[in-house]
Amino acid sequence: MEEAYITHDHGKRSTSPSNSEDFVLQMDTHSPETVDHPNHRSKALVSPSSKSTTSDPDVLYPHDNPHPLDNEAIQGDVLRSFLYHQKEDEPEYELQRQYTARLDDLLDGNEKRQSPKIDGPPHHRRYSAYGEQFFEPSKVMRITDRFVFYSADLGSIKNSSLKSLLLSHGESDKPVADLLLETNGWWIDVFAPSNEEMRLLSQIFRIHPLTTEDIQAQESREKCEIFQHYMFISFRSFNHDLHSVDYLEAVNFYIIVFKTGVLTFHFQPLPHPHNVRRRIHQLKDFIHVTPEWINYALIDDITDSFAPLIQHTELEVDSIDDLVLVLSGSEQTDMLRRIGACRKTVMQLLRLLGPKADVVRSLIKRFGDKPNDITNDDRKDARRVQHEVTLYLGDIQDHIITMLQNVNHYDLVLGRAHRNYLGQISIELSQAGNTTNEMINRLTFVATIVVPLNLVAGLFGMNVKVPGQDYKDLVWFYWIVLGMFMYVVAMVAFGKRFGFI
Repeated sequence: MEEAYITHDHGKRSTSPSNSEDFVLQMDTHSPETVDHPNHRSKALVSPSSKSTTSDPDVLYPHDNPHPLDNEAIQGDVLRSFLYHQKEDEPEYELQRQYTARLDDLLDGNEKRQSPKIDGPPHHRRYSAYGEQFFEPSKVMRITDRFVFYSADLGSIKNSSLKSLLLSHGESDKPVADLLLETNGWWIDVFAPSNEEMRLLSQIFRIHPLTTEDIQAQESREKCEIFQHYMFISFRSFNHDLHSVDYLEAVNFYIIVFKTGVLTFHFQPLPHPHNVRRRIHQLKDFIHVTPEWINYALIDDITDSFAPLIQHTELEVDSIDDLVLVLSGSEQTDMLRRIGACRKTVMQLLRLLGPKADVVRSLIKRFGDKPNDITNDDRKDARRVQHEVTLYLGDIQDHIITMLQNVNHYDLVLGRAHRNYLGQISIELSQAGNTTNEMINRLTFVATIVVPLNLVAGLFGMNVKVPGQDYKDLVWFYWIVLGMFMYVVAMVAFGKRFGFI
């Protein structure tokens, strides 16, 4: 088993056994000493004189003396090394500074890294342990414009590969890579990133390995996590394709909000990025587009996408509630199907809308506390901006709570309609049983009348001595028939008198 060198915040070098080839948590840029791993893919800079306290957050954060090409969101030297010094066929990037863990150990589970002393398959987490569906990124056509850069001033720039996008100019004289380093309010939307692309993005933007793992594993839990220089929001939407078998199934959408821009990730086609870009294009002359506003617009568009579905559900619920006690016969079978389909939709809405209120509440709390961390010179402007964002997020929270209340009401109405339907079916079955019992009682009474008549007729059909057989007239016959008729009349009168018929 190999030994991987890990640099801790207190500046001492320690060794720990690991199955990974290299795992780097934190490094110092001003270190005279380097440690090379056997595969020579990455280098960890170790500083014996670095100092920190136990109160430092356990996240990846920029150093006190940042690289001249860096800004608060992007590691500039990594970006330029990837664009101008990396060969196309090299799978890994040999850089002077490394901020992320090797995600092979977190996700891929490569068997050649497994210790030969341990039996069984390697431990890995290739997909979310709690997700409903996992979408394989390799199924997406690589020629699709999976990377979209957007800026309110420059518009959209699309490309099928990350490197081509970063080198694209669009309507600007500078490539996208320079715009990322020099401008604010940028937004990159990534569709179905591969493992290598996620590793590169995590290096360029200093994304924490836990965040990268959640995105690659397509973690389905909705949450808001605060890191040193960005916020990570997981906010689920749903499949909008009416003709798809997965209609209304949850679709994960991830947002990383930096101080200067936004990264978004999704693994299935969604209309929200296009809708937000169109909204920004319409409002760019009236608003100041900031990363916080882009984040609000995305969350707002996802939330608003539930409104038509809830309105349709409301109409269906009202129709079911009005007709459940009116329809009968073959129409009841269709009513049961409608109740079942509507309840399924309501359950899916409850599952999708339930965690969203907590996520928005966490965002509101974060933006409420953020101005306290800013210097006095910028606090006034920051409070004004954060107050605007808090108002917007509060409006989203009101919408989510209102929709949840409506959906809960629909669930109660459908539950009552279902019980009413079952009650009506029970009553109809009881009525049918009573009718059957009445018919059986009548048939039984008729059989009681007919049996003695059959006995009399049977006696005359036997080869025995019967009254009147020695007489050649029909007097005895008429008297016998008249007696049988009087018996029938008497029994019918008796049955009507006591309710047998």
